[in-house]
Amino acid sequence: MRRILSILTASSLAALAVSSTTPAAAAAAARGGDAVFFESRIRPLLVEHCYECHSGERTKGGLALDTKRGWEMGGDSGPAIIPGKPEESLLIKAISYHDKDLAMPPKKKGGKLPDETIRMLTEWVMMGAPDPRVLEPKVGGMTAAEAKSWWAFQPLTKKVDFQAPRAVENRPSLSIDDFIKEPLAEAKITPAPPADRRTLIRRATYDLTGLPPTPEEVAAFVADQSPDAFGKIVERLLASPQYGVQWGRHWLDVVRYADSLDARYYRKVDGDMLDAWRYRDWVVSAFNRDLPYDQFITHQLAGDILATREWDEEKVIATGMYAIGEWGNGDADKEKIHTDIVDDQIDVTCRAFLGITMSCARCHDHKFDPFTARDYYGLAGFFFSSRILAKFTPKGQGETFMRIPLLSPEALAQSQQAQRRIAELEAQLATRTLTENAKETGGITGLHVWKVKDAETPIVFINTTDKPVVWSTIRLPTRAMCIHPGPTIPVTVSWRSPVNGLVQVAAKLTDADPNGGDGIAWELRSAGKPLIKGLVENAGRVDLGSTAVEVKQGDVVQLIVGPRGSHTCDSTQTEFSIAASDGARWNLLEAMLAGASPATDATWTISSGDGIVGDTAAQQAMTEERQKLQAHLDAQPYAQCLQEGGIPGTVHDGYQDARVHLRGRYDTLGEVVPRGTPGILTAKQPTITVGSGRLELARWIASAENPLTARVMVNRIWQFHFGDGIVSTPNNFGKLGSAPSQPALLDYLAAQFIASGWSIKAMHRLIMNSEAYQRLPARHRLSAEELRDSMLAATSTLDPALGGMPVRDLNAPRRTLYIATIRSDRSTYQALMDGANPAAIVEKRTDSVVAPQALWLMNNEFPLAQAKKLASRVRQQPGDITSKTRWLFQRLLQREPTGREIELAALANGEWEAFAQVLLCSNEYAYVD
Repeated sequence: MRRILSILTASSLAALAVSSTTPAAAAAAARGGDAVFFESRIRPLLVEHCYECHSGERTKGGLALDTKRGWEMGGDSGPAIIPGKPEESLLIKAISYHDKDLAMPPKKKGGKLPDETIRMLTEWVMMGAPDPRVLEPKVGGMTAAEAKSWWAFQPLTKKVDFQAPRAVENRPSLSIDDFIKEPLAEAKITPAPPADRRTLIRRATYDLTGLPPTPEEVAAFVADQSPDAFGKIVERLLASPQYGVQWGRHWLDVVRYADSLDARYYRKVDGDMLDAWRYRDWVVSAFNRDLPYDQFITHQLAGDILATREWDEEKVIATGMYAIGEWGNGDADKEKIHTDIVDDQIDVTCRAFLGITMSCARCHDHKFDPFTARDYYGLAGFFFSSRILAKFTPKGQGETFMRIPLLSPEALAQSQQAQRRIAELEAQLATRTLTENAKETGGITGLHVWKVKDAETPIVFINTTDKPVVWSTIRLPTRAMCIHPGPTIPVTVSWRSPVNGLVQVAAKLTDADPNGGDGIAWELRSAGKPLIKGLVENAGRVDLGSTAVEVKQGDVVQLIVGPRGSHTCDSTQTEFSIAASDGARWNLLEAMLAGASPATDATWTISSGDGIVGDTAAQQAMTEERQKLQAHLDAQPYAQCLQEGGIPGTVHDGYQDARVHLRGRYDTLGEVVPRGTPGILTAKQPTITVGSGRLELARWIASAENPLTARVMVNRIWQFHFGDGIVSTPNNFGKLGSAPSQPALLDYLAAQFIASGWSIKAMHRLIMNSEAYQRLPARHRLSAEELRDSMLAATSTLDPALGGMPVRDLNAPRRTLYIATIRSDRSTYQALMDGANPAAIVEKRTDSVVAPQALWLMNNEFPLAQAKKLASRVRQQPGDITSKTRWLFQRLLQREPTGREIELAALANGEWEAFAQVLLCSNEYAYVD
C-alpha cells in the first residue's frame, strides 16, 4: 500500500508540474527571463511563507531557503530541491502535504499553502529552480568578495612601499623601527627614552629564560660599553638551555598541555597521559636547537610518518601534541567520543598554526569566516584516518591511550621476539597450584576434588571409597584418582627426588571418560628435559612401563597430561610410582589416599600447566631469563602519540574520506568530502596517494606560500616580547578577531621569518636588537613559573636540569615547568597565579591581581622557606648591615638599595627572614620594568 501511495504521489506531482509548465515558462520568458521570474514570483513566496523558519539563524531542521546554497545543501533530510524533478524534491513534497510527517508549513503556522502558490513553486522547480541569488555567493560567513579581500588571507607583502615608512639613510634594508617611527611622528608622540642597562638585561633575561640575571651578569653588562654589548647578551641567553624551558612553556600554553587528566588516578592507569612529558621535553629541545618552524609544524603533524622513512624517535614523540587533547573520555557514546577527538585535533591544528576557528564549521558553515562544513570535514578526513586509541573500550569505560614503543624497525623486531620468548617461559613457569579441596562433590561421599583458584572445573579427583563412583559421563574405579586437563592447559604431576642415584619411573594412564574428548597427549620429563611422550586414544589405556632415570637430590620428575586435537575435556585415571635401587618407593595414589595434599606435599605436587614446579634450578634459570627480558622491555621508551590508520572496529578503520555530519551529528550523514584544505586558502588541493595525508597537510600549512602560518607565529613571538601582539587575538585572524595594528610591520616580520629559514631565534634577534624593544616603558608581571623559579634562583637552590617525568611536590627545586599539571585540578599554585588553563588552547594568559595571590606569598610554606634560606645566606655575607642589604637587593631586585632602604633594613634589627619576605612580596619583585 505504501509503495502504491508513493507512486501515486510522484505521479500527481509530475502531473501538476506538467499541467502548468508551458504557461509559466512562456510567462517567464515574456517577463525577461528566469531571474525576473524568480525575483517577481518566487522570492516573495519564500519570504512570505518560508523565511520565518528557514533563513538567517532560524534554520529549523538545518534547512536554509534564503540562499541558493541553502536549498542545495538542504537540511537534516538532505537537499531540499532536485532541479527539474519536483516529484523528487522534498520541498514540493512538503508543501503538497502528501506526507504528514513532512507537511510544511505546519498547521500552527497557517497550514497548507494555496494551490496557486504550490503550483508556482512546482513550476519553478520543474524549470530547473533558477535562483539569481548565486550572484551573491557566500563562503561560510563571508561573501566571496569579502573572503578574497580579507587581510589575513592575502599573500605576504614582500615589497613594502618605502615612502611609508621610508628607508633609513645609508641603510639598504628596512628595520622594525622604520615601521614605528613614522606613525609616532605623525601622531606627534615622542618615543620613550632608552631603558637603562640594569632594566634592559633584566627584561631580556626574563624574556628569554624566565629567570632573573645574576648580580655578576648585571655588573658585567653595565661595565661593558661596547656597541655590541646587548647583542652579546642576547646570544648568550639564546644559547642557554633555560631558553627552551621558557619558550617551550609559551608553546605548551597554545597546545593545551597537561601532564595528567585527573588527580584521582594520576599516572596510575593507561587512561591517563602517562607519556605527555616526552612531548613537553621535545618542545623544549626543539626551541633550544632552533628547529626551523616549518619542521616544527611538520614533525608535530606527521612526525610518525617521517620516522618510517628514516627512523627518528623524536619525530614520533612530536605527534604527542594530538594525544594530550581535551575531549569527553568518560562518555559512553563511543561514536561521539571519536568525533570529539577529531574536533579537538582540528581545533588545535587550525588555531595554533593558522589562527583560524575551523571548529565553528563542525555543525554548519562558519557564521563569520569563509569556511564551510565541507572545509571542516575535508580536514576531518586526515584525522579520522589517524588515531591515538588502539581501540574503543566497552561502553561506560574510559578510553585507554595507545602507547607506542619508540623503537626502530630492527629494534621493534627484537622486542617482539623477546615478547614471544617471555610467553614461552611463562607457559613453562605456569605452576598454578591447587588451592581448594571440595569434599563430597555432587553429593557423593568420599569423592574428593581439587581445583585451581577461581576455576570452574576441578583438575584432580580421588575416589577414597571401596566402590566405583560414577558422575556425569565419568567412571572412577574404587580407590583411584584421575586428573582432568583443560581444553588448552595440561596438568602436571611432579615428584621431587629426596635421593641421588638411579630410579625406575612407572606410570599407567586410562581414559575415564570414553564419552567425551578425543584422548590426551602425555610426556615424561626429568629436570626439565623430555624423556618419552605419546598419546592415549579416546577410551584407551597406555602403560608407560618402567623408565630408568638418573636423578640428584632436588631434581624433579614430571608426568604431563594434556589435551590433543579438538580436545575439550577428558578425565584420565592416573597411576604414577617411582622406585629407588635401595628399595625406597613412592606412589602418587597411595600418598593421596593417605591424605597428602597435591597442593602442599613436599614430595608430590599437582599443578595446572606444564611448568617445572619443584625443579628449583631449572625454575630459577627460567625465572631469571624472564626477568632479564622483561626488564629490557620495561626499559624501552614508550610514547602516546598519533599513528596512521583510523581506529580499528569503527567506520573510520583504515584510510578514507569523511562524510559531512549534518548538524554535527555522526548519525546523520551527508556527502563524502575528499580530504583537503579550506578552499578559500588553497589554490591547489594537496594530492593524497597513500596513508592519512597528514604529511601533505603539514606541508601545506608549513609552506611559505600559506598566507597565515608565518604571520601567526611572528605575532606570537612579538606578543611574548611586548605583552600584546600586532594582532591582539593570536588564535583568531578571522572576522571576530582584531585587525593588525601595523599590517606592514606584521608582513615584514613574516617575510623576514621565512627568509631566515623559519628561525625563531633569528626573530628574537631581530626584535630584541630594535630600538623599540630597548626603550622604556615595558612593564609586565612575572608569570606563575617566573615568580616561583626566581625564588629558587635567588636562594641558589634551583635545579637547572632539563627533562624527565613531572613531580607533584611544589617544594621540589625543579623549574615550575616540571611541576605536574593536572587538568582536573584548578586549585593549584599555577592556577592561582594565572597559569595557563591546561584544558584550553590559550592564546594569552589572564592577568589578575587578587587577594589570594598576596596571601599565598605571605603564608604558603614555599615562599616562607625561600625567605628563610635567603636570611641564612644574608647572615653568611661579610661586612656590615649596608653590605648585607646590598647583597640581598642585588640578589632579588638586581639593583643597589637606596639609603632609605638600608635604614629600613637596619630597623629590622637582624630579622632578615621577615625583611627578605617583604622584598619577595613587593611589586618590584613581581614585575619586570
